[in-house]
Amino acid sequence: MEKKRVIFHIDMNNFYASVECLLNPSLKNYAIAVAGDPNKRTGIILAKNYLAKVFGVKTGEAIWEARQKCPSLITVAPKYEKYQEISEKAHEIYYRYTDLIEPFGIDECWLDVTDSLKLFNATPKELGKRIQDDVLKELGLSVSVGISWGKTLAKLGSDMKKPLGLTEINEKNYIDTIKKLKIEDMIMVGRHTAQKLHMMNVNTLYDLYLLDPALLKHHFGVVGVALHNAVSGIDDDKLIVPRDEDTKSVGNGATAVHDMTTTDEIKDFLHDLSIKVSKRLRAHGFSAKTVHLSIKYADFTYQSCQTSLNYYFSSEQEIFDLSYKLFHLLAGNKFAPVRALRISTTNLITKQDKEQINIFLNTKHEKLCSTIDKLKDKFGENVISLAKDYTY
Repeated sequence: MEKKRVIFHIDMNNFYASVECLLNPSLKNYAIAVAGDPNKRTGIILAKNYLAKVFGVKTGEAIWEARQKCPSLITVAPKYEKYQEISEKAHEIYYRYTDLIEPFGIDECWLDVTDSLKLFNATPKELGKRIQDDVLKELGLSVSVGISWGKTLAKLGSDMKKPLGLTEINEKNYIDTIKKLKIEDMIMVGRHTAQKLHMMNVNTLYDLYLLDPALLKHHFGVVGVALHNAVSGIDDDKLIVPRDEDTKSVGNGATAVHDMTTTDEIKDFLHDLSIKVSKRLRAHGFSAKTVHLSIKYADFTYQSCQTSLNYYFSSEQEIFDLSYKLFHLLAGNKFAPVRALRISTTNLITKQDKEQINIFLNTKHEKLCSTIDKLKDKFGENVISLAKDYTY
């Protein structure tokens, strides 16, 4: 029987406005809005905090309209570079738990954590809470997490409770859940579609669920079929994970189940990360020249550094060797308890380019690693592995 997917949708609550309050804590107790041009009455509201929302301030309305509702509204200009920086930091936290991440705008992501639950020995809600706690402690921002087996239902879950919502829509409760939700609550239903559905006396997601799929197809074509499938829980839409070719690095990080205090624990953890990074590099035809290691200690302080070789590599042993040397360089033999580690590889090159320029290529080792990858893909991760070579 095929394993049921576990999909998270993570939404950073009132992201722009929350970042502004983070940058200027004196704003926290006031109704604020991020506006396109706060110096012009014709500017529009891009985002608002919860205090502004209480007054009825809406995203997309003109500043003068918002100030009629809330005369004390404080408007600030957007800081897009800062928003992007913090968004990337949030993604780094998500990558500790899974590599299967689909960004949805700057402040939302879907995560496939199906295989992460066993790794972290956690239920879906426990893992979602861990991610919430990490983002809150490290970035000072709250996120809402929706949990389900499909992207649409997970998105519905994250929208249901804000801020810091944690909502699981599963097979037991999803019918009761969609009875409470309007059709406009579903990501696939825009204003025009909602108007047509209302004319068909379809007002809730449960109404949509009960509707004949053939009728939906007649009125909306393939979109109607997709709508019915989504609300019925027939959702095998895979995450659109950005290809490594579109990025400048390939990496993997994770938070340990408990704080690591011994060298053997560190070695084993780095070895497991090195295997994952190595496999991802080869899966996309990449080799790297640089390894970057980030360490997060139990007190949430950070250290990081990187080193490079004079040739390109993709094997787990080379990645492990370099990452452990970096750990020893940063932390030494007597180190503080370690909470999380991340290995990233940069200075990437394609397999074709590598073969042209690297006269020191160890083709036997490359072929061995590729063969092991194929065996694992066919028979499972534990079928075979290279022997650990700890020589330190």
